[in-house]
Amino acid sequence: MDHKTWIRDHFDEEVAALQGLLRIPSVEALGEDGTVFGRGAQDCLDYVLRLGAEMGFAPHDLDGYCGWLDYGEGEELVVVLGHLDVVPEGTGWTHPPYGAEIADGKLYARGAVDDKGPMMAALYGLKALVESGEKLRRRVRILFGLNEETHCACMEHYVRTGQELPALGFTPDGDFPIINGEKGIFSAHYAVTLPADGRLLSLRGGTALNMVPACAEAELDAALYADAAALAASIPYITVAKAGDRTCVAAQGRSAHGSTPEKGENAISRLADFLARLPLSDQEKAAMAAVARLYPRETDGAALGVGLRDAVSGRMTVNLGTAATEGRTLTLGVNLRVPVTFGEPDFHPALTAAMADAGFAETDSTFTPPLYIPADTPLIRTLQDVYAAETGDEPTLVSIGGGTYAKTMPNIVAFGPIFPDEPLSEHEPDEYIPLETLRRCTEIYAAAIKALANS
Repeated sequence: MDHKTWIRDHFDEEVAALQGLLRIPSVEALGEDGTVFGRGAQDCLDYVLRLGAEMGFAPHDLDGYCGWLDYGEGEELVVVLGHLDVVPEGTGWTHPPYGAEIADGKLYARGAVDDKGPMMAALYGLKALVESGEKLRRRVRILFGLNEETHCACMEHYVRTGQELPALGFTPDGDFPIINGEKGIFSAHYAVTLPADGRLLSLRGGTALNMVPACAEAELDAALYADAAALAASIPYITVAKAGDRTCVAAQGRSAHGSTPEKGENAISRLADFLARLPLSDQEKAAMAAVARLYPRETDGAALGVGLRDAVSGRMTVNLGTAATEGRTLTLGVNLRVPVTFGEPDFHPALTAAMADAGFAETDSTFTPPLYIPADTPLIRTLQDVYAAETGDEPTLVSIGGGTYAKTMPNIVAFGPIFPDEPLSEHEPDEYIPLETLRRCTEIYAAAIKALANS
C-alpha cells in the first residue's frame, strides 16, 4: 500500500481527530491553572501527544512551552513545526467557533486552517509514510508550539534550552507554493493622557495587534447624545445610544489578518474619525483626529512617513489593532509588516516621531527581523520539486507579510496550506478548511517529509 492510498483509507479518522482538537479553545491565557500559555493550549498539546503516542511516535512535552512527536533514526533531523494556539474568536460567526461543524465540504472552527488543521495533516502524512513502509534516512519531528499568535515564546524556549535544530524542515502555516520571504514584524504601544475633565469617558476596540478590529466602542458625556445621534444618522457603520448618564457610540468594521489590513475595515479608525467631529475637549479632538489621520483606510504607512516598499516583498503594511483607555490614558496597539530588504532603523525613528508629534509616547516595542532564503538552496529546490510533482503547477516563490515559525530557527520555510487563489479565512469569522484541501495537504506533506528526510 502506498502512502496516498493509506491517507484516503484513513481520511475519516483524520477528520474526526482534527474535530476533537478544534473543539478545545486555545486562546492565550498566560499562567491559567498553572500552565504556561493557558489550560486550552496545554489541553491541545496533551491531545496531540496522546494521539501521536497511540500512532507509535515518541512524545515529549518541553516544560509546557511546546511538545513534539519523534520518529525514525539518523544523525540529522527533519522538523515540521506549527502551532496549536489560536487568535480570539471575535464576532460575526454563523458556525460555532469551536463546534468543528462540517458544511458544504468545509470544516469550520477557529484554528481549522491556522494552524491545527495543517498540523494534523502533517501528523497523518508522517503516519502514512510509516504504514506504507517508506524508509527515511533522517529522523522526523512534528513540533507543536503554543504561543505563535502572540510572541513565539514557545520556540524561543525550545532554542534557548538547547533542543535539536533542524537540518531541513517546514511550517505548514502559510501559502503554497513556497514562502521564501517573510516581512519583518514590528509591534508597539503608544499612550496619550487625556484631560481629567474631558468628555470622552472611555474607548475600547480590538482584541489583538495582528487582527483588524471589527468593532470599537466609546462612552461619552450624556450631553453629547444629540450631537452624536445627528452626526451618526448618515453613517451606516456608526450607532449611538443612551445608557444611563452616558452616550454610547459603536463603530463596526470588518476583521482581517493583520498582515493584510487592506482586506478589512478598521473599526477603531472609523470610531476615531467620528469622535473627532464631535464637540469634545480640544485635546480629545486632537487625539481622535490624529488617530484617524495617521491610521486611515490606506494601510501602507505613508501617513506615518514609513511607506517603504521593495521588489521582493512589496509594500509596508500598518494595522492599528487595539485601543483602550485606562483611567485617563489612551493606549494604541500597532502592528507593522516591514519589507524584507529593510531593517528597524529604516522606519522606527520616523514612526516614533510621527506618533510623538501627535502627542503619543511609545511605551514598548518589539521587532522580529525579516526572513529571506534564496531560491538556489537545497531546501527550496526540494520543496519546489515536491510541489510540482504533487500538483502539476509551477512552484513559484512567494513573500508574505505574515510571520511564521520559520523565523525562529534555521532551515525552515512556510509551505502551505493555502493554495493559490484559495479564499483566505484565517483570523476571520467562520474560519474553515475545505476537506479536499486537508486531504491534498496530507498527501503533499507526506511527500515533502519523505523528500526532505531522504535528500
